[in-house]
Amino acid sequence: MPRNSHARRPLLAAAAAVACTTIALSVTALPGPGRPSAGERPPPPRLIGTTVATADDRLLHDAEQRLLRDCMGRHGFTYRVFPLADETDSTLFPYVVDDAGWALRHGYGAGLRRQREALAKSDPNRAYFAALPADRKAAALVTANGPSPDGLTVRLPGGGTMRRSDRGCVAEAQHQLYGDLGAWFRSSIRVGTLRQILRSRVVADSGYQKSLGVWRRCMGRVGYAFATPAAARAAALSPVRPLPEGREIRLALAEVRCAAESGLSRTARRLDAHHDRLLAEEYRADIETRDRLTAAALPRARRILGHPPQA
Repeated sequence: MPRNSHARRPLLAAAAAVACTTIALSVTALPGPGRPSAGERPPPPRLIGTTVATADDRLLHDAEQRLLRDCMGRHGFTYRVFPLADETDSTLFPYVVDDAGWALRHGYGAGLRRQREALAKSDPNRAYFAALPADRKAAALVTANGPSPDGLTVRLPGGGTMRRSDRGCVAEAQHQLYGDLGAWFRSSIRVGTLRQILRSRVVADSGYQKSLGVWRRCMGRVGYAFATPAAARAAALSPVRPLPEGREIRLALAEVRCAAESGLSRTARRLDAHHDRLLAEEYRADIETRDRLTAAALPRARRILGHPPQA
């Protein structure tokens, strides 16, 4: 069924949702949209399935946050910048947990999840927003997100559309950083959705399903009856009855062992690379646009943050 998501998130109510940012403080002083500065090396192409944040990701995120803070401040609101979040267990291990060291330390990441939740609860932006009178809350949301989710529209690769405002501090920041706001919104959203499409293609692949059957039998032999690694993770991290830490770690270590013995880990990596290449070719234009705009944004981000330009 077609989806129609409005991509309208209350930025000040949850700071972690504000990875978007600003517009036109001095756009005319920036390099032309979509062109890297002279001598600026574009970042290497990235696989669709890549989740680990790079130094460039953090640079761009920090620049957006700075612009968002300044824009909100000009409109009389306080906003505190926040760092780019670390990867979660589900993004580090999208198919199966296969790192014994990580599993021994974290199990499925329940402790890390609690840390993230505690950090979110202590977020000063959340406390600031909650303390605003009702009329100021409404004004803050409009200032951040624009008056309505209109102005930017993108058709998603998996079907449906997403809409977002082209006004407000979020749009302003991205405009100033990336130059062509519409092209950035469309290409970054479309490429971002490809990751989930990639995961679904891998797990539906007959090669993955074959290795999954071997993994399932291996888990059965060590006392666990789970149909998939996702089911094991869901049981361990259940919000109603999560496993105690020791049992969580033992289950995760069993998954690691069976991931190796069944070949599921190797199969998942091979199929991930295979389907990544196919999707990258299918959506080449979107990926090239995103990468071009990212390369052009890097020198702007360095100037915003006061970093010296790359040699």
